Amino acid sequence: MRRNDIERLERCGVGYSDGVKKFMDEAELYEKLLVDFLTDNTFEESRADMAAGDLGAAQKAVHAMKSVTGTLCMYKLYRYCARVVDELRAGLREQAEDDMDTAYSLYRDICSAIRAVLVNE
Repeated sequence: MRRNDIERLERCGVGYSDGVKKFMDEAELYEKLLVDFLTDNTFEESRADMAAGDLGAAQKAVHAMKSVTGTLCMYKLYRYCARVVDELRAGLREQAEDDMDTAYSLYRDICSAIRAVLVNE
């Protein structure tokens, strides 16, 4: 992968170098998993659950997203997902909604970068 493509991913909070190392220097595997991330609709589910007031389902969906983002070294998004999970557990709905908005913005930025760098859209 070209250096400027790696830098674009890293600006969005994707630790590309760490991700490749985590997957035993298999860059192709890590990049495939990043592309697969584009088809995961868990984030959309969590937003819909939150909007519907189903905070338990939202917490479960965000927790799943937290796991995926941690595995893929999406550090900024991981931190916001962790924060939202903690806020939902504590019953802090308004804070969770605010942080979910920030997380969704990060999510969109990451997806856009992955598409540009790995899918060539």
